[in-house]
Amino acid sequence: MTVTAVPDRVVVLYSHQLLGEGLGRMLEAEPGLVVTTVSQGTIEALDEALACNPDVVVFEEGGPIGMLDVLRRSGASLVIDVDITSSTAWTLRRQSLRSAPEEVLAAIRDALAGRTGVQHAEPVAAEG
Repeated sequence: MTVTAVPDRVVVLYSHQLLGEGLGRMLEAEPGLVVTTVSQGTIEALDEALACNPDVVVFEEGGPIGMLDVLRRSGASLVIDVDITSSTAWTLRRQSLRSAPEEVLAAIRDALAGRTGVQHAEPVAAEG
């Protein structure tokens, strides 16, 4: 019996077409990914893009839709928040837990334990 792998669904929500379309094409070349790119315009467009229940959402900051809109509407286990103005990106992993203090504390400890080997770059002085 052959088991067929289910592709992972990725939605790229972008404000800048060059970023969205370029990232979408790069991701489409990866085996096992089904990629949808959507220009952020309205909440309705966001809801339509998320209707496929993506596994991952890549969200570009700076558009008309905010990160809270994405987080509230998406059930994706991973959201990647990209800010091209500062060349940074953040990953937000969804973890289901109760609001009991001990569960929140355990989640914090687990997250902090995973930060081994983090290094911060020294600022580079501007030449003048």
